Formats: sequence, C-alpha cells, structure tokens
Amino acid sequence: MKFNALTFLFLLLVFRLAGSVPDDLPPQFRLLPQPQKIEVLPGSGIRYHDLKSVYLNNTQKRPVMNGFLATLPLSGSETDGTLTLKLVKDLRLPSPEGYVIQIANKKVVIESSSEAGLFYGIQTLQQLIEDSRDQGIEIPALKITDYPEISYRAIHLDLKHHLDAGNYYYKMIDKLAGIKINAIIVEFEDKLRYRKHPVVGAKHAISVEEFAAISKYAHERHIEISPLIQGLGHASFILKHEEYKDVRDDIQSDWVFDPLNPKTYDIQFSLYEDAMAATPFGRYIHVGGDEVGDLGKSELSKKSGMSSFDLQMYWLRKVSEFAENHGRKAIFWDDMVFKLSGLYKTTWDPTINEQEVKALWEKNSHILDRSVNLFPKNCIYMRWNYDHPEIPGNLLALNWYNSHGLDVMAATSAQQIWAMMPRNNSNYTAIKEYSRITSEKKLTGILCTIWDDTSPHFETVWRGIYYFALTSWNHENLQADQAQVIFRHRYYSPQASAPAYEFQDLLEQVLPFWETALIIKGDRENYHKNFSLVDLPDAKQSGEWSKKHSAKLEGANNALVKYGVIRERLAKTNTAARRNAYTISVFNQINELSVYPAKVLLLLEKYDKAPMNMKKQIAQEITTYIDGFENLRTKFEAVFSETRMLNNPEGYQLDSNLHEHLANGTNNTDWMFMYEIPFNTKVREWLTAQQSTNK
Repeated sequence: MKFNALTFLFLLLVFRLAGSVPDDLPPQFRLLPQPQKIEVLPGSGIRYHDLKSVYLNNTQKRPVMNGFLATLPLSGSETDGTLTLKLVKDLRLPSPEGYVIQIANKKVVIESSSEAGLFYGIQTLQQLIEDSRDQGIEIPALKITDYPEISYRAIHLDLKHHLDAGNYYYKMIDKLAGIKINAIIVEFEDKLRYRKHPVVGAKHAISVEEFAAISKYAHERHIEISPLIQGLGHASFILKHEEYKDVRDDIQSDWVFDPLNPKTYDIQFSLYEDAMAATPFGRYIHVGGDEVGDLGKSELSKKSGMSSFDLQMYWLRKVSEFAENHGRKAIFWDDMVFKLSGLYKTTWDPTINEQEVKALWEKNSHILDRSVNLFPKNCIYMRWNYDHPEIPGNLLALNWYNSHGLDVMAATSAQQIWAMMPRNNSNYTAIKEYSRITSEKKLTGILCTIWDDTSPHFETVWRGIYYFALTSWNHENLQADQAQVIFRHRYYSPQASAPAYEFQDLLEQVLPFWETALIIKGDRENYHKNFSLVDLPDAKQSGEWSKKHSAKLEGANNALVKYGVIRERLAKTNTAARRNAYTISVFNQINELSVYPAKVLLLLEKYDKAPMNMKKQIAQEITTYIDGFENLRTKFEAVFSETRMLNNPEGYQLDSNLHEHLANGTNNTDWMFMYEIPFNTKVREWLTAQQSTNK
C-alpha cells in the first residue's frame, strides 16, 4: 500500500482512539544508526521543502550541513519552517554527543549540550529529509532522544598497498559523519611523505600538509583522525631500505626493529612527529607492536639477557612515553602479550571448550600477573577479535585488563584478508557482538578494521561500516536480514530496501569459486609464486577431462546461474537507487570478473565432450573468449581507477612480503588477475598444440 499523509492520519487516529500514539516511525522511515528513543506525537509534522531557515539559539556556530539543509539562510527568530539549533547546558543525557529532536507544526528543534550533539541531530534530520523527499511523504510529528552507547567509534583506513584520489577521502568523511562515526585511525605506512625520513615515503605519497587539510575537514565534521605507524614489527616499509638495515632485529629480515638500538627510536619518533603533524586533531598514536615473532635476535638483545616479553614491553614503554610527552596516548595491538604468556589461542579459537580455557588461564595467567608492572599505564591495549569476540578466552583477556586498571579498546573487522570484497554478510554478527561487549564492559572504544592486504576497493566495505555504525551507536539484537534492509534503505534508497534487491550476499557466495576455479593449489588471500593451474583436455581422450573436473564444472554452472541473478539485481538496484551509484558500478565489475573462470571452464568442457569434427570450431570459441579478457580487464580497471591509483610509481620497492600480501605481489595490477593471466597463457599454448595435433 502506498504510504501518504491520509494513511498516516488514519493510523494516528486509530492510535489516539486506543489511548496511545505509536512509539516508532512508520516503516517508510529507517534511520541508521537507530535512535535510542522515538516518540511519534499527535499533530502535523513537516515536509522537507517546508524548512525555510536556520535559527541559532544560544550558539553562534552553525554546524556543517550538507545537501538541502546547507542552502537554508540564517533567521533571527523561530517561525514556521525554522530549524532551531539550541545549546542546552543542563540537558541530561548519558553522552555529550546526545541530542533531542522535536518536529511539530512545520518546525524542527534540535537541542544538545555540545556542538557535536547538534551535528549528530542534523545527521538524523538529514536522513528523515531524504526519506521524505525520496517518497514524497511528510515527516511525522515526533520527538527523538538519542545518544551513543560507545564514545569512541573509529574505522581503520589502511593505505598499506594503495592510495585513493584526494577528493575520495573528503567524500568518505562526509559519508562517515552522516552515520555518526567519530574517529578514523589511518595506517599510513609508506603513503605519507615523511619530511624527516623522505626515503620511507613512496614517490606518490600524500604530503603532510595535504593530509592535515583532510584532518581539518574531518574535525569540522566531528571526526578525529589519529595515525597508525607500524613498529615494533610490520616494519618492512621502513627496514626494506638499505639505510635502515642496521636497526633490524634480524639482519636477514626487514620485518622487526631492534628494540635496544637507540637509532630505532630516532627513526620511529621522527615518523611519529610527521604523522602527528598530518593528524593535528588526533588524541592517539597507534604504534602497532604485533606479530614480532621470535624477538631478540640482535646482538644488543642477546647481550642484554632480556626475554622476548621484556624486550616487547621495553619498546612499548618507550613509545608510550613519547606519545604522552606529545599530548597523545599510544594504542598497541595486544596479541604478543598473550602469545608470550601462552594464552593467545584462547583469545581467538572457538573450538577450545570453556573448561580448557579456564584451565589454561589458571595455569598461565600468573605470567601476566607477575609482569603487570611492565605494562605501561599510559597506553591503550587493543584487544582484537574479528570472528568470535564472545568466546571465553577473549572475555577473560578483557577482564584481566579491567581488573588491573589498564585501558582496553576493542577491534572488530569489516574486512580481513578476503579477496576482492568482504564475506560473511560483511562480518555482521562479529561486529554486532563486539559492539555489544564494548558497550556492556564500558571499554575505551571500538575500532572497525579494514585491512588492505588484498586491497579490495573501499566501496565494497561500506556495508560493513554501516553495520558498525548501526551497532556501535545503539546496540540492538537485530538479525542480519533486518540490518540488510536498513542498510539498503539508507545507502541506496527506500525503494531498494526489499530483499529482491540484495546482491552483495550472492556475490559473497560466488567469489569462493572464483578464487580457486582455475587452480588446484593456491588461493587468492595471498600472493603465491608457487601454484598449480588446472590441466587442460586431451582431444584424444574425449570426456575424460570433464569427469576428472566434475566438481569444478558443477561449481561453474552454479556460478553462471548466480551471475545472471546478481546482474539482474544490480540493474534493478541501479534503477531504484537515489545514492551511491558508483558503489553499484564497482560491484558490477566484480560480478563480470568473477564469472570469467566459470565461462572458461564450461567452454573447455564443451570442447572436451565434442566430437572430433567439432573441436576446431569450439577451439575458436575459446580463443575468442580469452582474447576478450583484456577488454574485461580494461573495463574493470577503468571503474576502479575513478577513485584509486592502481599502479605503483616507477622504481617502487615492494616489501619483502613476509606475509605474502596479495596486493604486494606486483607493482602493476597483475595481482588482481593473478590466475587469469597465466591460465590464459596456458590455454593459448594448449590451443596451438591442439591445432598441430588435429592437422
């Protein structure tokens, strides 16, 4: 039934006769994140075009506004069609970011005790306006009382293996602000043009001054940007250079700094200073510190007699002190704390039962307890768990920090090391659970990581970010399909909210086949130099190849069917969408690429089963299809390059790739097509051989 003003008035009359009014918005309005409390009031509301001006009450600063609201002039008083912004010092809400909106009789009033709260009230109003405009309906009279459950809600911007066009970061910030994300931790690695150690910054790196401008833009929208500069480990972007070999913990590896070499701190602190200059409004420095392996191989470390744990904490105290002296607080990935105390597996492995976990903690937690004085208090310990944050070992780790007066922050993930795009419904369940835990345990905050190891386009990650915004502001136990509806409504349009428009989950289901369709050994989560491609048919043994690869061919047929469904749903969404058409174009290219291996395999099956007199004709079909791959690649790269720099500059030195990151495999885009390219070469050679055989 089409919703209109008469329908709403009828529903309102029903509720009045029943002695009450609805306590939630009509389904045509969906807000993300969802407010803490919505009261629909009697009386008339407002249509978006009824707003004529902005009145500042008890504040001189007009918050940043976008779209229609940005065009409204200031008014000297409150009249019909006025948006009133009012600072109220004694507004009793649990958070200074909270706000109250009241809409009635063609007026809107937003109250808060802070500028941030007024800004977030405007973001909610903006979403109501979008829904009013998109559907031609009135915003009902209502009162919204809202505030975040978690004070620090950050996303991770990982620039490890790519850079985006400068304007893309500004658009990204606008979208994040619109869903009330209030922080970014940016992992620069070599994508910042360091002034004190210029060799570390890549030729195409962003300047300190340019990123400081981005930080200012974010700050004006109540987003705080802090830097992440990797060390003690993950230091290949520094230690790969000849100039820094003397500060390696292991001279044969560019992975870890020597924690006892004074030059280590000269280098790291200089990089910190440039990173802080690029993020002048941040309160943190994320110092990394994870996955250092067998620390203590340098001569200085061996002579010291210090254990790996002692060395780790020596470094952490030094960098935490530096951060404090510069008005910041260090954040530290905490996995080494538990690895070196024999408890790490309990923090991530859901197969260990609760009794075993309890026994291990009773046995080993004394290692942590006796070393607690080594843990700096001026540091935040980031407890990351991307899949099962609710498992007993992870909860025990959080409790241990809290019981010892140490600050702890959670880290969830919208993108781990999945190739091309996130999986598991954009990791919704894990994000939701860790948001709940963060709120209940009153942790310092939560970070949603977006890892660049396989460098998916950022457009593929927005659903996970919206889920994070949804659950970190106001945690409700929504099922995944409910969250999907809210996301599609908010991200594309109300018209695209129905399940018939869901294409992203289907793409997630198709990609595992694409990843390994052309190989019998390897994967696409990493860049492998050693892999084995699928063999090809023997014309003299008709049908044997198809029997051998029957499972792959079944997968190819399934992939082809889903490709058609996805393509149709993408087209429907594109027609219905009022926003974010570029995201759809990115997913469309992913769909086109993902079906390529399936179509190749099915052509090979056709050849294998064909009678000898038909094989030459089908061989030509195969040739034509693989010759078209370059056009597919060109279209794929054209869409991606609208916002992203795809190739490294000439002379760029890749890291040693200790972790075999997919996106660190080549300086051009070959890593994106790492199996298609060699498979096509193999097929061409095979076709040539078949022609010789058939003569």
